[in-house]
Amino acid sequence: MIATEPKIQVKLVNYIGNQTQLSLKIHGEYLITNQNIRLLDGITYIAKVENGKISLFDGSTKLTTVDKLELSPVAYTNYLSINNRPYLGTFQFIAENSKYIRPINTVYFEDYLKGVVPFEMMASWNKEALKAQAIAARSYAAGYLSKVIDDTINYQVYGGYAWHPNSTAAVDETIGEVLKLNGRLISTVFSASNGGKTESNTNAWGSTALSYLPIKEDPFDVKTPWTLSINKQQIDTSSLDLKNSSLWWNQTKETDSSLTTTMTAWLKQNGYAGKDLKIVSVPTVSLHTPTSGGRMSKGDISIEFFVKDVVNQNGELILQKVEYKNTTASRIRAMIGNRVILSYLISKTNETPESITISGLGDGHGVGLSQWGAKNRADAGQSYREILSFYYEGASLVKEYTGREQITEIVPITEAPKSVNTEKPVVQVPVNKSPQPKTPVKKQIPDKKAPIISQVKISVDNSKKKASLTFKIDETAKVTVYIKNAQGKLLTYLTKDTSTKAGIIQKQYDFSKLPNGIYYAGIIAVDGSNNRSSTLPSFSVKIPAPAKAVRLKTGQVTATKLNVLATASSKGKVIGSLKKKQTITIVSTSASWHKVKYGKSYGYVPVKYVK
Repeated sequence: MIATEPKIQVKLVNYIGNQTQLSLKIHGEYLITNQNIRLLDGITYIAKVENGKISLFDGSTKLTTVDKLELSPVAYTNYLSINNRPYLGTFQFIAENSKYIRPINTVYFEDYLKGVVPFEMMASWNKEALKAQAIAARSYAAGYLSKVIDDTINYQVYGGYAWHPNSTAAVDETIGEVLKLNGRLISTVFSASNGGKTESNTNAWGSTALSYLPIKEDPFDVKTPWTLSINKQQIDTSSLDLKNSSLWWNQTKETDSSLTTTMTAWLKQNGYAGKDLKIVSVPTVSLHTPTSGGRMSKGDISIEFFVKDVVNQNGELILQKVEYKNTTASRIRAMIGNRVILSYLISKTNETPESITISGLGDGHGVGLSQWGAKNRADAGQSYREILSFYYEGASLVKEYTGREQITEIVPITEAPKSVNTEKPVVQVPVNKSPQPKTPVKKQIPDKKAPIISQVKISVDNSKKKASLTFKIDETAKVTVYIKNAQGKLLTYLTKDTSTKAGIIQKQYDFSKLPNGIYYAGIIAVDGSNNRSSTLPSFSVKIPAPAKAVRLKTGQVTATKLNVLATASSKGKVIGSLKKKQTITIVSTSASWHKVKYGKSYGYVPVKYVK
């Protein structure tokens, strides 16, 4: 048993990406290790990579340049906002590949989990489900305490100090609990939905079979149905001038552009880097060869495409083809899209001369805990122990520690200098210039619960282009409400550090200048003891585009007699006929079919018979 709560090191990649500089806003105070420099509350500094080293700036003033910038909070409850995302703990900033600035956050293990659970499971769900998720996350990460992990799905998504009261309580109420078998940590893998049936680790990854990860029916899973539908013909080349592709290349789009974008990206990563591609057709997509758990392990795919400016001796574009038969199902999924083919548990496949449709159940690999299954089990009255005993069969709950070492406040040897004749506070405080050095004092931080943010609701009126945010806090606190976009960019504050009494709070936001998309309303409440809670609900902006006048094209029939069909299929019912040279109105075009109007009737005819 570990005597006290450990710490974990997390490389911050997910929300930061590869940047040459970062903004660092101080909440409380921080010290630069071995530099005798104190960073002051409320000030935003800039850290940059310069010649393979890290430089820290206060405005245009360079404070220091070091190989590795190390920051420590004066009090543990102080925190640092990196590009507007808050994090507790200490930090190292290094020059990754001598080019990008990379923070490494060292934080207490339980506080790390409080930043993981609400990003891996909906924080508003039943607390017993969140407890199960907390233990799965703790058990998984406990195997990496001696290593530096990152904050992405390569390990677990870690959102920093963006906590939610419900998930925070789930972590607190299971402090130190992990799952073990025969004295060793188990592999607590999990997925969103197993489709009603768990999978074994052997079938999923080819690893040695683990007794606690068997195949079995899960009646509590939501099954998560999904469907992939793709047209075989993406671009009709019959009317294209293949010798003069510049005439049509930029104006011609694939029928299923959202799917072909992923395929094009995959091709560029696998032999066609830097090339301009057009997907012409997808003749084959299939998944087959089920495992003992019923999930498909193999598949076939073929893609035909043009590479711009790759032509034959006559100057015509050459049709390229990539084809895989009996390849891994994971390759098919990567080529089509991991968020399109959600799982390998296929329920139905349907192929016509024009299209391919594949339907399945579940979201993810299906091994271990199902998050939706855990939610439904908790809602049905199961405890987190019962949930874990189903998904990790035979494993035992073990309490590794009950608390952390005494958290202390670090009081610098020197006091902050009083303001001088300048608008900006002095930030450099040399230790050796203090006239009356003080002995460092350890001071225990009061253990008070954070404010509870509840009854969070966002109502969106797209016609009026306004969002109404309502929430409740249970105690007087300084409240901040901000809006950011899906990329994490801060757009505005609705209120900032405003002293607010307990009760219902309402805020209005005019989003008339925003493009359609997903946005987040961040709510932060900090009480008088500096205990902090936060939540980050989302809302969608879907302002309808103004109606545009559409000028329909006309065409002339080139066949002696042309049947009009009820559907865009050669097997469609004949509902009329057209004569040669008859003029018709083209309503829309999809793949190799026109939807046309003739007289007062509508129907479908092949593109190749209309000029």
